[in-house]
Amino acid sequence: MLFYHCFILCFLATNQWFIPAVRGDIPPGCAAYGFVCDGTRLLVFGGMVEYGKYSNDLYELQASRWEWKRLKAKAPKNGPPPCPRLGHSFSLVGSKCYLFGGLANDSEDPKNNIPRYLNDLYILELRPGSGVVAWDIPITYGILPPPRESHTAVVYTERDSKKSRLVIYGGMSGCRLGDLWILDIGRTGGLSTALQNAVDTLTWNKPNLNGIAPLPRSLHSATTISNKMYVFGGWVPLVMDDVKVATHEKEWKCTNTLACLNLDSMAWEHIVMDTLEDNIPRARAGHCAVAINTRLYIWSGRDGYRKAWNNQVCCKDLWYLETGKYILESCFSC
Repeated sequence: MLFYHCFILCFLATNQWFIPAVRGDIPPGCAAYGFVCDGTRLLVFGGMVEYGKYSNDLYELQASRWEWKRLKAKAPKNGPPPCPRLGHSFSLVGSKCYLFGGLANDSEDPKNNIPRYLNDLYILELRPGSGVVAWDIPITYGILPPPRESHTAVVYTERDSKKSRLVIYGGMSGCRLGDLWILDIGRTGGLSTALQNAVDTLTWNKPNLNGIAPLPRSLHSATTISNKMYVFGGWVPLVMDDVKVATHEKEWKCTNTLACLNLDSMAWEHIVMDTLEDNIPRARAGHCAVAINTRLYIWSGRDGYRKAWNNQVCCKDLWYLETGKYILESCFSC
């Protein structure tokens, strides 16, 4: 299994790809890592560097000069640093990164994989401009979400209260998951660090959702635009049987379905798109998604069925959804 470490940019104004000449501590190729964008820098954590071998390295890319740097954050005062993992979520809220879950390998021999699903939570405090300070294992309240990997995490900040929430959805833990959990973070601006820590109580809760929920899934994307969370694609069970889904699945497939959750009302909303079947992205999982203004962009991913890895096809097309009108268009293929 071969992983690449190249960094590719897309200029949407001209529909052109660009590969910058990077330098510094270039990280090895990896998959299923977590990354966040903080101004002109990217932070990358963890991932699978080869089959059965996972990483807990932290890298920073300064896009202003295309320079990589390996960072060493201080270990938490109340426990060990994050273990090597893949399929975790890594989310930026203010000046902190929230690391949740993932999959670890408890075997010392990478060829003898002993998977362990995680539901731990770490906070990485960032240093303004460049660098990091330290990891922290925060005290949380409420019931923890069950362990999982290949889930999604989005950050939603309420307009009036300015309170932020980390929304965990779906993932994999022996079977596809369709549950949704919220970590109440608190206000993310306008307070000193000491006062912020005093008023913040990190509380987990599992809200009751209304509407018709999408199928359980993993390796999907979830993206916030305004007060909506758009969920696209991923692996879903081939047969929806309560008994099979609740234990271990034997069959699954990729999907190209799109779901929308209103984060204010906590209701799944029905989406009607004015487009033909041929004008929507093909089914895929492990793709990228990003919001730019009111547009949702989808790129790459892979298609497949069951465990037929040799039959999977990597996608190389770029699509966008105009969420104000629900119109899908293909930007280009390369």
